[in-house]
Amino acid sequence: MTQPSEIMHASKQFQEWLMALKARAMLETHNQSYAYMRGVLHGLRQYMETDQVLAFADALPPLPRGLFIEGWRPDTAQSLASEQALADEVYRSLTAHHNPPKRIVRDVLVVLAEQLDTHRAKAIYAQLPKVLQPLWPQR
Repeated sequence: MTQPSEIMHASKQFQEWLMALKARAMLETHNQSYAYMRGVLHGLRQYMETDQVLAFADALPPLPRGLFIEGWRPDTAQSLASEQALADEVYRSLTAHHNPPKRIVRDVLVVLAEQLDTHRAKAIYAQLPKVLQPLWPQR
């Protein structure tokens, strides 16, 4: 039985995403990249309805998909006022050992947009809370 390419290369692909975030956000370690990617993805979920979370997850490759839905419990979406409100949520979710850059939400969204193929990027964009859509780079 042949394994899909997406599964066979999932770890390498996710490492590339973390390296891209590390470079874009000028981070020092991959551990920081992982923590910030996870924080933003988990933070996003609370501002999405269940169908949006599932559609967003479906558009991600296997490892980011698992990270996105890790620990998720469906609930009613909260209203998101601004990028800063999400950034504040990400800051609160991280331990005292992490101090995310102010633009971490934007940096994670740009990395997602750059790393995903056009079809998946459009699917992700469609699920973003409206207040975050202007942060999504258009190709």
